[in-house]
This record gives sequence, structure tokens and C-alpha cells, in this order.
Amino acid sequence: MMVSLPAKKHFDFMKLPPLTAVRHFTAAATHLSFKLAAKELCVTEGAISRQIKLLEQYIGSALFVRVHRGVQLTDEGQRLYAVTDNALFQIAQIAEELRGVVPQFTLSVTTSFAIRWLMPRLSHYESLHPNHPVNIQAVSYPELSPVKRFDASIIYLLGDPYEGQVRVPDNAERFMVEWLLPVCAPSFLEKNKPLQLGDLEHHRIIFNEPTGRDWRSWAGKLDDAKINLDTALRFEHDDTAIQAAVAGHGIALANLAYIRNELDMGSLVPAVACEPLPIGAHYLVSEPGKASLSHVQIFRDWLIKSAGECCSQRDI
Repeated sequence: MMVSLPAKKHFDFMKLPPLTAVRHFTAAATHLSFKLAAKELCVTEGAISRQIKLLEQYIGSALFVRVHRGVQLTDEGQRLYAVTDNALFQIAQIAEELRGVVPQFTLSVTTSFAIRWLMPRLSHYESLHPNHPVNIQAVSYPELSPVKRFDASIIYLLGDPYEGQVRVPDNAERFMVEWLLPVCAPSFLEKNKPLQLGDLEHHRIIFNEPTGRDWRSWAGKLDDAKINLDTALRFEHDDTAIQAAVAGHGIALANLAYIRNELDMGSLVPAVACEPLPIGAHYLVSEPGKASLSHVQIFRDWLIKSAGECCSQRDI
């Protein structure tokens, strides 16, 4: 039985550039390396070079310039890559759906957020959406790099989001403000009495990252706060800093959303007589061309709802 298709505008496919060359170009532009592109496509570097030369001849412009240890895109190359990367990804996405392959949501997220907030709640998401698995890539300091392909990223931006001084990407959506409070084990305080801001410099603080940027930002908001950076205990992640505080090694500056359980159980208590301060915020960044995909929208809706349920209104 013949199926009639809706009338469509005629398109002259002869106007398309060589598609094999487009695929090779996109791989090289993604990695900014002919060698890595050849490895991805299982071809030789010579094959990559020939296909790109063919595409450059078709377009009439250079797409790459060679630099030390690699290549860079020309202005024309950047314009072309902005289109081909999304186009090839969407073709692959639709093809997977037509083949009946379950779409997998790929997410880049900070290690601390993954350990302290996302992972304990992920089983709930998976129970609600068993056909939309999440592939998580936890990184210490996530960057939206074109080399790694993600549907979305959860990023942290330092700076009070209410002051309007934070540069937020256009495709980023804030879902949780980071309210920080100095906390410690009850045994760390004399008679379980919080310290005064002026006394804080006489006690060891704990960094959740090597530079102490959160502590510096927090102290900068308070006139009487004094901290001793030289004697600080330094860690790479929030989780290890929080665990060190629970063990009684010092005072950690912790995100309230990360330490709800410790505060409820009493293993951590406020170390200083002050209110929590907004130092930064977490944002969901959907990659261009992917925000409208169903599995991205499903995760985004769940994330915002879960953040609203677990945090007080001021946390979001």
C-alpha cells in the first residue's frame, strides 16, 4: 500500500556539501585536532586532511589554521561548526529513537554536588522515569567544552546571585542558591556555644577547595569576620571538608543544602553566631539544540521540583 506524504518544498540536495567531509570536519572541529578526529572515526590523519581540503575547496574558504600542537577554527570554520555539530547530533538522536534505543541523558556535574545532593536523590528520579536513564560525568571544575558531549551541565557560579553581578550564560537556569554557614562538630565548641565573628581567626578553618575562595567571599561580606588562611586545612571537595568538620578537625563553610542530615542529627552545629549568606548558586545549562529534547526536559522539571521540595524558599 502506497502512503502519501504531505507535500514539501522541493530541496536541491546537490547544494549540500560532501557529507563525509562534513563528518570529518565536525570531528576535527570538536577536538581541535586532526589526530584525535582520526582516532574517533577510525581513519588516518591523511584521510581527515583530504576530506577537510575537499570541503574547503567546496566552500572556497579555509576552515582551520594550524597552531602550535593543533589547529584552530577560522571565522568561517566556527560558523560552519556551529551548524554541523548540532545537525549531526540531532540526526543521530532521531535515528536512535527510530531504532527503539532508549535515549540516555548525559549530564556533567560538579563532584561535590553529585555526592552531596544529586546521588542520594537519583534513585527517586530513576523510579519515576525508568526509561530515561542518566549518565553522569562528575568533574571537579566543569567547563562547557565542545570536546565532551553532554546534554546538559550543572555548574556552580561564585557570587551573590541577588546582587546582579554574576555573569550567567544565556542558556543557564538557576535552580539552587548556595547559602553558606560556618559549621563544626559540637565538641569543637566550648560548652556548645557559637563563636563571635571576631574570635573566628583563632580557630582552624577548613577549605572545600585549595584557594579558600568561598571563605574569602564569605568574610568579605561581614565587617567583623576575621579568618586565618595560613593555618587552614585544605581539601579538594565539599564532601571531604564536611567530613573533616564532623570529625572535629575544624570549621567548614558548608552549603546548607549539603548538610541537612548532619544538622538534623546534631553531628554538625553552627560555629559562628551569624546568619547564612548567599555566596553562589547552581545552574542547569542545557546545550544549544538539546533543551527541547524530551529526556532533557524531563530531567530539568524533576531537578527544579526536587530542589524546591528539599530547600527552603530562600535556598532557591
